[in-house]
Amino acid sequence: MEDHAGPWRLGRVVSAGALAEVREASADDGSPVVAVKRLHHHAAREPELRALFEAECRLTCTLPPSDHVVRGLFSDPGAARPFLVMPLHPGPDLRARLDGGPITRAEAVAIVAGAAAGLAHLHAAGWVHGDVNPANLLPGPGGAALCDLGVARPVGAAGPVRGTAAYMAPEQVRGEPWTAAVDVFALGVILWELVRGERLFHRGQSFLSMAAVVELTPPVLDDALGPLTAAALAKDPAARPSAAELAAAVVGG
Repeated sequence: MEDHAGPWRLGRVVSAGALAEVREASADDGSPVVAVKRLHHHAAREPELRALFEAECRLTCTLPPSDHVVRGLFSDPGAARPFLVMPLHPGPDLRARLDGGPITRAEAVAIVAGAAAGLAHLHAAGWVHGDVNPANLLPGPGGAALCDLGVARPVGAAGPVRGTAAYMAPEQVRGEPWTAAVDVFALGVILWELVRGERLFHRGQSFLSMAAVVELTPPVLDDALGPLTAAALAKDPAARPSAAELAAAVVGG
């Protein structure tokens, strides 16, 4: 098995998906340990997947700095197995964190506020994340940071149906152009799940989860955050708050 990506010596696997893996890595010059995201062999042989990854590398490395969005440090999309170098986050993603047990309300509020601030930053730069879900949120002292811009699109752009089924917005399921409201809906799902302690639209199979997104009216939370969550989960994207408004309101809730 290869153990290098450019000058970086690869260590333990941090996470792995269908198309890529993320591994700890270090360089011989004594620079800080980083995370390297690298396409699997089969994905690296597919021109369309390489092009998507190249776009992710370009966006991740050129976004303006933010404490709430993981930025790229270096990329080599032309390598035999293209890779992206990023700062190494010290803890697990939100999905792994939830699998380890319940979280406090204060932690939930901090996570959603941080994620919303990251989305506001991304939207201001003209981009929609399109795949906001617990596996792509990294909790930390500052609340949370967004990662994985692999399916991000310019605001208003159309394209294939992509994302994580149980966190898609209704208009995303229908294949409509993406607006910032797509991400707000996904974060509303996460907020609902954090407060309620259970999954909202997840039904196992993707098509069943997407049907639930379109058809199900979520139960209103009996909680101070209930009205804000309901607004973020509005079926009409025009009725949802902006990410910046959500960031401010969730702290006040």
